[in-house]
Amino acid sequence: MSAFKIRIIQPTILEYRVGLYAGLAKRYGNRMEIWAAEKDGVDVSVPLNGINTDYTHSFIHIGPLLWQKRLSLKGLSKGDVLVICSDIHNLSVMLLALRAKTKGVRVVCWGHHWTAGGRMWRVKIRLMIAKAISDVYLCYTKTGIDFLCRLGFDGTRVFATGNTIDQIPIGKATGHWNDENLRLFKEECGISGKVLLLVCGVLRPKMRLHQLIEAIADKRLMDRDIMVAIIGDGVEKERNVALARQLKVEDKVIWVGATRDQEVMAPWFLSATAFVYPGAIGLSILHSMSYGLPVVVHGNKEHQMPEFEVMEDGLTGILFEENSVDDLARKILWICENVESIKKMKDYCRNKAWNEYTMDQMVANYAGAIECAAKCE
Repeated sequence: MSAFKIRIIQPTILEYRVGLYAGLAKRYGNRMEIWAAEKDGVDVSVPLNGINTDYTHSFIHIGPLLWQKRLSLKGLSKGDVLVICSDIHNLSVMLLALRAKTKGVRVVCWGHHWTAGGRMWRVKIRLMIAKAISDVYLCYTKTGIDFLCRLGFDGTRVFATGNTIDQIPIGKATGHWNDENLRLFKEECGISGKVLLLVCGVLRPKMRLHQLIEAIADKRLMDRDIMVAIIGDGVEKERNVALARQLKVEDKVIWVGATRDQEVMAPWFLSATAFVYPGAIGLSILHSMSYGLPVVVHGNKEHQMPEFEVMEDGLTGILFEENSVDDLARKILWICENVESIKKMKDYCRNKAWNEYTMDQMVANYAGAIECAAKCE
């Protein structure tokens, strides 16, 4: 097979994808290029040093639809590979994929098989369109492969990335903390001897942070040494600050603020007992597990993101009944009373994340989809 070219089209390039693209560039060198917008809404592209990138493809919003400017097949020919997102709202990408098919450029459609709260009929429409315009579908998880095959996709042309995060910065940041300086950190922050529940992410409605605030105000937990540390900021912060004050638990909540720096986050993750995310969890589950931190999430699969596949109740974390503050409080109480079980879960989480969900594996899985597409007739 000749040396084919690869063009990856994305809305924006987010920080958690840098490791993926760096790994792919190491494999394909100058044969690979990435086109994206410099920014779109709240998302801003980060630089990809040493990788062919073009950030001039901005968006026009047409109601619920999108048009990404200056997309073309220029420079691509028969046998080359175009990777697109499976967002059918992006009309320019959909039309580009159709043109690619007529030109003999192979198309990889990359995206979720399912999104939290999705309606089945909408999911089927999106995936049937994706099936029609692509040669290969690249989803996030093994569960996604099974789902797509049940919808009639060719199993030999469906791949899963094993979606994860770049763990190298986590490993470096963790290595800077030993028992002694972590002890000093805990004393300085007032969390020594506490059951620390950690939250990390953008504070928006889908996180349902208020459920955790309400849970720690439960009378069964009021006499427990519980603290909540929240790394992040967003539109829901003020509402939850007011709620904590109203429920008289403001002294149990630490507002760390927004950061993406693992060096800043590491001591909080290493000091925490569990990671709690009452809403629809995505890559945060791998972020937490990479630090060896079990996750407390609700158990309704239909209202979770694909990465929820990693969750094993009693091993990688604890499930509670969706939207039940009472059950969430009950599970937090269990955490308080089962220290040894939590220690075992921490070891299990760390081993699973670092052995089964590495960036090298994600790069290899992604490359497998590209190589398959290049061989398609």
